[in-house]
Amino acid sequence: MQNKQSSLTREEVREIDRHVGRRLRYRRIMMDYSQTFLADQVGLSFQQFQKYEKGANRISASKLYDFAHLLDVPVSFFFDDMPGDMKAASQASTPAIGADENPFEDPEVRAFVQAYQSLSSAGLRRAVFQAVKATARQHVAD
Repeated sequence: MQNKQSSLTREEVREIDRHVGRRLRYRRIMMDYSQTFLADQVGLSFQQFQKYEKGANRISASKLYDFAHLLDVPVSFFFDDMPGDMKAASQASTPAIGADENPFEDPEVRAFVQAYQSLSSAGLRRAVFQAVKATARQHVAD
């Protein structure tokens, strides 16, 4: 007796690729990295990286792992907030980040990110990141 497995449609697969690409773009912008910088770090051309962000090309598991490491997130980050109904999600347009929504327009945020990036130790960067997150959680709880 064969098990009938449900498989994703071609459009659902494309939507997953677009979602992962949007999450990559979102995190890249939050970290204030250029497309060229990340492409160079993982041995890609700028054009290939653009295709990844647009979801035109699928990101391999090893490249996704590299991006997660560089962007200081777990691989699962790229799949967070995945819509349950992939067909309906494929109809959605990619939200643009307006100037008023871009935290990097704030000089203080840019200075903080630059100082963070200048820390040479990955362990120290992680500790600073965790301290800021803990402080923010505490502030929200108060």
